[in-house]
Amino acid sequence: MGATAAYNFIPLPDKILPADLDAYRKDLLSDDEARRHKAFRAFLNKKGNLSGHIDLDMETLTPLFIGGNGEQPFSPAGRVILPGSTIRGMVKNLLKIVSCGSWHGDEDVNDRHVYFRCLMAPNGSPAWMKDLHKLYSSRMTSMHNKKPSKNAKTGFLAKNKRGEYFVYPLLPQHAGRRILIGEYEDTFGVKVPTKAPVSSVVWRNDIAYIITGNQDKKKLKRTQAEYDAVPDFQRKKLGKQFIRYYSLHDADWSTNHRLTVPEAVLNDYVEDTNRRGVDLLDEKGHLPADKARELGAKLDADIISIVPCGYLERDGEVTAFGHGLSFRIPYENGIMDAIPANLQQDTIDFATAIFGDKERWASRVFFEDGEPEGNIEKLETATAHPLLQPNPTSYQLYLEQDGRKLKHWDAPEGVKIRGYKMYWHNKMSDWKATEDEAKLTNVVRKITPIKRGSHFHAKVRFQNLSELELGALLTVFDLAGAGETAAYKLGQGKSLGLGSVKMKATLHLDAADFYKTLFMDGTLAEQAPESDYSEYFEAFKAYIGKNGLSRCWEQTMRELAEMLDWNHADTANGWSQRVKSMSGNVQTGDVDPRFIHRDILPGVDEVYNG
Repeated sequence: MGATAAYNFIPLPDKILPADLDAYRKDLLSDDEARRHKAFRAFLNKKGNLSGHIDLDMETLTPLFIGGNGEQPFSPAGRVILPGSTIRGMVKNLLKIVSCGSWHGDEDVNDRHVYFRCLMAPNGSPAWMKDLHKLYSSRMTSMHNKKPSKNAKTGFLAKNKRGEYFVYPLLPQHAGRRILIGEYEDTFGVKVPTKAPVSSVVWRNDIAYIITGNQDKKKLKRTQAEYDAVPDFQRKKLGKQFIRYYSLHDADWSTNHRLTVPEAVLNDYVEDTNRRGVDLLDEKGHLPADKARELGAKLDADIISIVPCGYLERDGEVTAFGHGLSFRIPYENGIMDAIPANLQQDTIDFATAIFGDKERWASRVFFEDGEPEGNIEKLETATAHPLLQPNPTSYQLYLEQDGRKLKHWDAPEGVKIRGYKMYWHNKMSDWKATEDEAKLTNVVRKITPIKRGSHFHAKVRFQNLSELELGALLTVFDLAGAGETAAYKLGQGKSLGLGSVKMKATLHLDAADFYKTLFMDGTLAEQAPESDYSEYFEAFKAYIGKNGLSRCWEQTMRELAEMLDWNHADTANGWSQRVKSMSGNVQTGDVDPRFIHRDILPGVDEVYNG
């Protein structure tokens, strides 16, 4: 059957389509405020002569969840509304797509390094696992005199008063201390857990024990003598037998030898939402610095707490860190490295031109809240399936593949993301959590969606747009003839099948006794001649062709129309199964075999045409 998902990707354009404002780029990107202001005014005086508003009549086709406290939907001032910011986010994202926009880190994508770990690749493992294991092993170890040597080292992660982090390394002669799990349990009269959570840091006076889990009790050797009696070739079959531990007296507390943890490395660690077990930035396992000093640690005066860690370093800086010595590490390439360089240029695209560029020039489009029509009814509050977050660790879904060897983020030949992520409509989606999911209180929440069939009215106001800019903006509400079948996605529950919304857009230009009416099927109201209405679309489309983007733009518009086709989301053609998220919840043990085999996600056309 292949991989299935509630989402898919609209392909990236061949290049950025420059807005007509881009002709003033040199002046607009200047540090001289007066120069920027003069250039922007010159553009408006020459081309920015269109102002008005777009009326939006909206109807929810599925339940809709914007936000709220669990018991109530989003309802400031005592009434349910659709926030203008939510509509704005949807329109800007679609405008980026339909106008071949640029990509910039931390603006268009969460630019970070994806983490991974692959400890083993037993005989019979899939090829992708062997490849990932080879990569992981090469990063964590290196070869010296034909013998493996650990790149991963051990030390103490320290936090100072300013929220900065450093690593104090262990002295080499003390880096390999360990105790048999059985001996640890006998010595301290405790049991090392075998069920989640299994990882922890346990401080016993000046010694930190790094608990990373247990194995089958039948395999455990209780004493060192019993373990030593096992032949070398059989020890690997015993599984995990030891707990590592470090004393405060084992570390090098010299200020000159401590390693800086860069902010980017900290941010990547925080963003690794797939990490389970010990969070080294959570102070739960930290030893307060005052206590550590009493026990013999010669800490710098600004340090407030410490915790044992494993780490990798380069040129005096930590490049990765984690719990134990087999921690998750980042790919060297970040997400932005998978986006073509020609899409990261400082070309002013249409979304930036219209929505503004921070302090350089202001937005010329403004979104009012969607006001309800009549009484908006809500569904019963219930626990929802976990709201799915972007999971680029599943590179077989997020990166373009060529059907041969699977490409991960550090593939030698380079990789490219599949495009803009969007969610399918699903008429039969059940958003309520199962009993097992409801027990996972850290990843589920109670929500109160509003019912399908709810109606809202909103306005999108615009000022001083050029003909090309207005054509690009109106394309968002027309989708190249998608017509009455198109519906949009709003809110936080898109991954659960929530948030499908029908929109009817009506254009009103601020000109004397002049307005035009735009319907979703691209027709005109009788009172406005078609030529008056179509000129903005035709001008924008011609501009796309002039810039050599017609072919990829037409593919974009076709696949976008397919993803937003509400009528196609019909139960009769098995649609709900084709857009169903695969289960990959290791916490419940419910892992789809397609995750294990890393099945590739089919493209939009293939899913749509089934």
